[in-house]
Amino acid sequence: MKRIFGTHRYLVSATALCALALTACGTTQAEDSGPAKGADAAAAPKPDAEPGPQESAQLLTFMTFLNKVAEPCSPDLPKEPPIADEAPATASASLPPIPDGPPSPDELNPGSYKGTEEDKKAEAELEARNKCVTKAHSDRVTEAVKGLKAPAQVRGSLNRSGYVDSVLKTREQPGTGTRFSLGLGSVCLTGTADGSASPPVGGHELLDPENPCPRL
Repeated sequence: MKRIFGTHRYLVSATALCALALTACGTTQAEDSGPAKGADAAAAPKPDAEPGPQESAQLLTFMTFLNKVAEPCSPDLPKEPPIADEAPATASASLPPIPDGPPSPDELNPGSYKGTEEDKKAEAELEARNKCVTKAHSDRVTEAVKGLKAPAQVRGSLNRSGYVDSVLKTREQPGTGTRFSLGLGSVCLTGTADGSASPPVGGHELLDPENPCPRL
């Protein structure tokens, strides 16, 4: 199994998730479904089509859901982003200062930079937060699929738990159950709904935003 936790920001990566979901939110992307035919194919939304009001509302609900699940992992952050004071009129016209002298060795060779204690502390806090967020989703998904095996049951239960079709893929494994994956910001969850009370669910670090989860 791949390394579970990375150093990518969870909510920043959720923005990439938002962009991906904009073209698919409300549509089924399960690998166990066949290609659309006839009228259904003609009615299928185009990949570059603007999302309608229903899709936009569903996407907003999903992003709010992701933030709500992650909220307990960052208790020190404000519930609502602060409203910034109006910037001075001259702020937009200001230019960055021109550096004096030649670039430092760290600028020429970024790999030589050694983080400060503050940097290391911030990275450790981010790792702990990613671990917390992954566990929160793993617990929620495990609860949603326990005792289930059929693809339709698994998908329906995950939908009711807040996970939209645009981030969910399923594949039936005859005799075993349903294999599934969920691309969630900086984390991909995969598991198998095998009808047991403790179905296996694991996390994977996202390395490629366009291919967020391992192929089922």
